[in-house]
Amino acid sequence: MPVGTGGVVHVNVNCTDLARSVAFYRDEVGLQAHVRTAPEAPQDGAAFGLAEARWDAWMMGGPEGFGATVVDLLEWKQPPPAPRPPGSALGFRRLRVSAPGAAARSLVDPDGTLLDVEPGRGGPTGVVVACSNVARSKAFYTEVVPLGGFVVLLQAHGAAPAPPAANTVGIWRLALGTDDIDADVAALGGAGVECLSPPAEMSMGPGLPDLRFVLFPGPDGEMLELIERAR
Repeated sequence: MPVGTGGVVHVNVNCTDLARSVAFYRDEVGLQAHVRTAPEAPQDGAAFGLAEARWDAWMMGGPEGFGATVVDLLEWKQPPPAPRPPGSALGFRRLRVSAPGAAARSLVDPDGTLLDVEPGRGGPTGVVVACSNVARSKAFYTEVVPLGGFVVLLQAHGAAPAPPAANTVGIWRLALGTDDIDADVAALGGAGVECLSPPAEMSMGPGLPDLRFVLFPGPDGEMLELIERAR
């Protein structure tokens, strides 16, 4: 049974200076800042594989906002941002993003994240994933987490660990929507995929509802997320 049938909600890109990165994705890429998530206090970070978690982030996309996939542009506060480890070749390598009226081109964001920009409705349209076994990754992204119109380009690469920590700079997770997170977690278990923790509920910051979610790894350690829609 496939999970995350609500589609791709956002692609998380960790940065070291949120204001600088917001300016880049606005002025150079053509995205708009829609919603800010900034919890006021640290929370239990077990869902991220961390001791505690606090961040400041902007959800950035096209004119439709959450009517399309957005970029979760996030600066970690506790723990602070961590550099991408040398040799961390596997996992999410490149982000494809569209913006209204954009010229097709390749860019590098202030923290070194690689982007392919194209004209379109606005927001991420795909990712490049470096994988150690293309057939295994293809089965995962077509049978376990089919992503609809969101494009996953698989690149064969030698074995090396994906960045393990949630606060690693760059593309770290791909978030999918679901109407029943518990059923999806059970389906993942049936497919041999172990989540980082049970589903967790965390504050997103002032004026925003708490969010229930869970994280789980792809075939090469790249991280995916299930976010439960409000009932």
